[in-house]
Amino acid sequence: MRKLWLSLIVVSVAFNLLFTGSLFAQSTEPRVIEEELVLKDPTVSAVKKWAIGGSVEYWMDSGEYDSYSGTTKIAEGEIEGDMTGGNIFIGYGNWTLQASSRKGDWNVDLRSTINPVDYTSSQEQEETEITLRYLIRGLSSRHFAPYLIFGYNETTMKDTRTIKTIGWIWTRNGTTVKVDDYTFDSFMLGIGAVVPFNKYLGIRGDIRAAMTEAEETWDTGRTFSDSGIGSVAFLTGYLNIVRGLNLQIGVKYLHLNGGDEIGWYTKTGTFAMLGYSLKF
Repeated sequence: MRKLWLSLIVVSVAFNLLFTGSLFAQSTEPRVIEEELVLKDPTVSAVKKWAIGGSVEYWMDSGEYDSYSGTTKIAEGEIEGDMTGGNIFIGYGNWTLQASSRKGDWNVDLRSTINPVDYTSSQEQEETEITLRYLIRGLSSRHFAPYLIFGYNETTMKDTRTIKTIGWIWTRNGTTVKVDDYTFDSFMLGIGAVVPFNKYLGIRGDIRAAMTEAEETWDTGRTFSDSGIGSVAFLTGYLNIVRGLNLQIGVKYLHLNGGDEIGWYTKTGTFAMLGYSLKF
């Protein structure tokens, strides 16, 4: 959590320096298209204008699930669960700073690929994320506006695994239940674009490299740590309803690489957000 607050301070200082610099530095106006459609995206602010807002979020996931120990696949099965959370953002000109928080539970039915053992995985997950986006207006057209995105993601998870097959136990603790705690700290860098269709509808998407430091703690007290490079991707469609009220629906892919010691943590899910934005 210390890394999260440090990242928030650094990003906030950078945002303020950029904004302050724009007040005193002489600059040329970026190319602005008449009735610029990209401004219809709920999170985009006009040149030298502000945008603030927020949304509530619901994310669900169901489907196939693979479990790894390091780089070795040890089980496969089905996952089902959901998360709830919220987002707040503030933007000025080309810059948008956003903070997000989500929390949820996932249930997985698994069968070992090594032994004839069935077991369940109950996962409690929390996710906190901060991003800073820069809209590249100089490369924009009426229906396309690219951007760069930087950020930090902290994902924590408690994974409780319970053996269902009679006669089998976890060798680690000699019981049918084991508990692992994971922390993934990821610094992200990516590219994306806003693609407005008209003043009501559009899409926004990006892909980010995630440089992750991970830690795993067993219920016996043993701890592992490692690092790796994963990826995060979003594709979001937005609908402007009325007077700043908006609905966003999309798909998120999360692949956090904990290195050979810890392994990968991957989820793909759909989400919906109901939000409001104010531009001035």
